[in-house]
Amino acid sequence: MNVAQKVGKLFRPEIFDSAREHAHRAMHPVSARRLLHELERDGAWDELRRRFPRDEKEVHRFGDTRFWIQRNVERAQDLSLDRPPRRRLLDLGCGPGFFNYVARKLGHPGVGLDIDEQPIFRETLRLLEVERIIHRILPGKPLPANELKYDLITSYLTCFHRLERLPDGQWRTWSPADWQFFLEDVRAHQLSPGGTLLLEFHPDKTGKLYPDHVRDLFTQNGARFFRSKVFFRGH
Repeated sequence: MNVAQKVGKLFRPEIFDSAREHAHRAMHPVSARRLLHELERDGAWDELRRRFPRDEKEVHRFGDTRFWIQRNVERAQDLSLDRPPRRRLLDLGCGPGFFNYVARKLGHPGVGLDIDEQPIFRETLRLLEVERIIHRILPGKPLPANELKYDLITSYLTCFHRLERLPDGQWRTWSPADWQFFLEDVRAHQLSPGGTLLLEFHPDKTGKLYPDHVRDLFTQNGARFFRSKVFFRGH
């Protein structure tokens, strides 16, 4: 890598965004330990971990309150949920509900949305007192209608766009048309004007987050990219 490339790398927008994240966390600390202590006062968590031992199934790692509280405190801080204004939240693919729980503790009410397949998620949602809309997100199908719109819609560890696993281990995923329908539906019926939609993706086996033609579609819809995250604004 030549000097010009190294200098250019230093001034990439994501470098500044990353520095801003770390500075914000340092300047606006949130005690994950306090939230964890408050949660673990309920002995039901010990019982849950006995019934869903972590080494039995990968999904059972979601009984690890220490890890998931810390992780979701960081997510909340990165979205400035540790300060006003108060925002109404919808978390797509909410899983066990830890992000909704942390957001509510910071003053931001909301609900999760997910399918109902994992018994451990039913238990964690109940213990966290997180409301869940049971719904499977499908291409070309709108999300459930709601009278009140959301100021923030998140999707961490996004996988609802995966349609089937191919013989080579890769996934067949949504087309640009499928994504366009989803974005238009969210903006028209779910997201408040000026609100934020955040999608965070997994890299595939080649290290790509999504195909180039999907990134082009996101760009056409005004997306802002940061690492594995894609941000959209409501109209």
